[in-house]
Amino acid sequence: MSLEDWLNKCWYPAADSGHGPASHLPLLAPLEMVFRHGSRWRRQRNQPAPLPVPVIVVGNITVGGVGKTPLVAELGRWLQERGHKPGIISRGYGGRARHYPYNVTAQSHPLESGDEPLMLHLMTGLPVMVSPKRMEAAEALIAEHGCDVILSDDGLQHYGLWRSLEVCVIDGLRGLGNGHLLPRGPLREPPGRLKEVDMVIVNGEPSESVLSQCGEMIDFTMELVPSRWHQFNLDQTSTLKLESGPDLGPCHGVAAIGNPQRFFNSLRQLGYTVMEMAFPDHHQFSQQELQLDGITPVIMTMKDAVKCRDFWQSHWWAMEATAQLPDLFYQRIHQHLESFKSA
Repeated sequence: MSLEDWLNKCWYPAADSGHGPASHLPLLAPLEMVFRHGSRWRRQRNQPAPLPVPVIVVGNITVGGVGKTPLVAELGRWLQERGHKPGIISRGYGGRARHYPYNVTAQSHPLESGDEPLMLHLMTGLPVMVSPKRMEAAEALIAEHGCDVILSDDGLQHYGLWRSLEVCVIDGLRGLGNGHLLPRGPLREPPGRLKEVDMVIVNGEPSESVLSQCGEMIDFTMELVPSRWHQFNLDQTSTLKLESGPDLGPCHGVAAIGNPQRFFNSLRQLGYTVMEMAFPDHHQFSQQELQLDGITPVIMTMKDAVKCRDFWQSHWWAMEATAQLPDLFYQRIHQHLESFKSA
């Protein structure tokens, strides 16, 4: 069992994650206290100057994936359809560019850009700028692309970035885990941070434990719905409708994301018999790892697929999931943009 698997087993309760009863790891309490003070200090020392355009941060207060990136993609599409010029910024986790800010293109390699920024650019066609200093990335998008709205994929705890609106996403099954800060629990900030953000969104129907943890603070529920398929051939991406994907039946499900079980469950709901292949989040694949039987379809997330373009095979498929939210969520976004404009 890897350290990541062991921590998940300790952090999350059995009813929601299947990992066994949550542990409160009392021996890690001193380290949790150090992390708490460090988090508070980082927040207090950063007072960035406002930017001339709205900055919407989509983040979370737990480690691991909760569905932030599909929400950023869908929000970017929505803004573009209404005449805005949105741009996306990211830290570019897993990438090492030769310079920053780094402008992501369709030819970018994930080892330079990071997997999620490249995925966002391929899914939306929007300008994506990467930098460990997100403020620099935002300024570059405004200067180089004329963006009038900035979307930050993650970065809720990156207090060097000025923001006009904060959206926090919570996993509907795993929630806040055992409620403790790192490393004793999965939290990057205390649960009370949810009362300070502008909107709290739950990915999936919230479980009883999630409702008991933060029910009164939840604004909207989001669903990630399979929407289309992608296949890669050198520098070209083929996009197909959901009904034109691989034949139903056995498949190898490949996922290197924060919560791979959610992806495997989505494939089963579509009618596939899934042979699960879960890897650590942001795992860099080699061709040898995916040399299976050469016949059975291999279905992976978009985030994983962009890391396999160099050795893509014809029976491999990437499934894109689209975030679905109620109209009231978008009304809130529209109201924010209007109020920013009139301020």
